[in-house]
Amino acid sequence: MAKSLQQIRQNLTALQEQATQLSTELNDLYRQYLESLSQSVHKQLILAVYQICTQIYPEEFLKLSYSQREKFQEKIRNLGKGIQPKLLAYLSLPQPVPKPTITEQQIFIQLSGKDPSFQLPELPEENEIYTIKTPEDLVNWCKKIEQGIRIILDELSQEVNSNLQKAQIISSNLPPQLLEMALQAEEGGMSAGNSPNILNLLVETSHKEEEEEEEEDEDQPSKITKISAIHLRLSEIEFADPQLSIQRKGIMKQLEMLKRMRKAYILAQQDYAQAEAEAAWRSSWHE
Repeated sequence: MAKSLQQIRQNLTALQEQATQLSTELNDLYRQYLESLSQSVHKQLILAVYQICTQIYPEEFLKLSYSQREKFQEKIRNLGKGIQPKLLAYLSLPQPVPKPTITEQQIFIQLSGKDPSFQLPELPEENEIYTIKTPEDLVNWCKKIEQGIRIILDELSQEVNSNLQKAQIISSNLPPQLLEMALQAEEGGMSAGNSPNILNLLVETSHKEEEEEEEEDEDQPSKITKISAIHLRLSEIEFADPQLSIQRKGIMKQLEMLKRMRKAYILAQQDYAQAEAEAAWRSSWHE
């Protein structure tokens, strides 16, 4: 027997309430995870830059003066520290309408005194939490966070590589667009046998020297040069931090629950539309 409109409506309401509860739990889990991720990124970024400067390009790093090394290292530290507020910003939910100011409240009170029918609008509580209403809303919110994490890691990688190039540790002849394309092409994977969070590129370069002397044979073959750069990979960052991995597993468990909830909600919406259509058909059918 088909469910009634009231039964389906109750089912939809129950799923919405579950989504609201799950959004609170996921918010807490993501906050803990992003705070831990920020600390781990900071540590692993410094380790990756250390590898670049001391193991891969030691000669280039040694060309810097003491003050230049200090400034470079301070810049890298600041870039790593600045990631936490950027990550936590993705937790923000749609903001409520701002509370009226004191002046606005006084106007409301004055108007309410002159007009008996005037009612002072209800103001949100100071710590009122605006929750997500449906499983679909929650899915989109989680997608925004996951996409944001990868965007920020890529942007941070590009900023660090830019500073490495400015310090002439990495070749400044390598176009930034090439590095960006390489980061995107390798997105999501783990490096095979290389240092964590370091990207190795094979770039085709010409034998032509910077000092322009006699023209060389144009048919001379190009040279393949290996260039290393920073690529912060979420998979490697989590792998190197056991606590972070545990937090990720907790989030994934809740996301699996959300996936089932979303499927049930979509089916309930379809049932509701069909039940409404059947009711509308019967209401206008005449023998």
